[in-house]
Amino acid sequence: MLHLFSFPCSNPASTTTFTSPFLLHTTSSHLSGKSPTSPFSRRSFNPPALRSILPASTSSSLQLFDVNESKSMCEFYDVELKVRDYEVDRYGVVNNAVYANYCQHCGDEFFKSIGINFADVIRSGDAMALSNLSLKFLAPLRSGDKFVVRVRISGISAARLYLDQFIYKLPNHKPVLEAKTTVVRLDKNYRPLRISEDMKSKIFKCIGGDDS
Repeated sequence: MLHLFSFPCSNPASTTTFTSPFLLHTTSSHLSGKSPTSPFSRRSFNPPALRSILPASTSSSLQLFDVNESKSMCEFYDVELKVRDYEVDRYGVVNNAVYANYCQHCGDEFFKSIGINFADVIRSGDAMALSNLSLKFLAPLRSGDKFVVRVRISGISAARLYLDQFIYKLPNHKPVLEAKTTVVRLDKNYRPLRISEDMKSKIFKCIGGDDS
């Protein structure tokens, strides 16, 4: 499964970076200039058209595939959840670190739905690790709120998968969070390893592309 780490957010105006063998580069972004009682700005929001987040060029040994150029992009996979009491902080809103758990759970369910179980990868001696997670907070969630997490693949390279995720509050689908995630396959020495042909085939079947 995806390896995510919870982290405290003591300074709402800070940007914090953590490094570990599994969490190679994770950044949490926070809105600033708001009071503790109203930490989020309120504005209308339309999800942007998804663009490839992959570099324009790379070496031949790490060929990239732009999912957005496929004739049929992978559709969003949705998971509906409800905020639990212990997920809120002293301000009465969901703690920033909890959103990473929501994204992890939705990602796990999405990959299982297309026939990829990260637990099987781990049993083989390899790992699928989170190398980058970028969160953009748009509005708060509170205890008892129902919401939906949406995820789809936005790109794939030789060893990495790129995901776009969104969280919307139900029932009005108010935007709550935008996230970009990078997952890398690692060998037993924590070095990048090419995505297996079987996994790549399932991913391209999902997006309707050609994996040849």
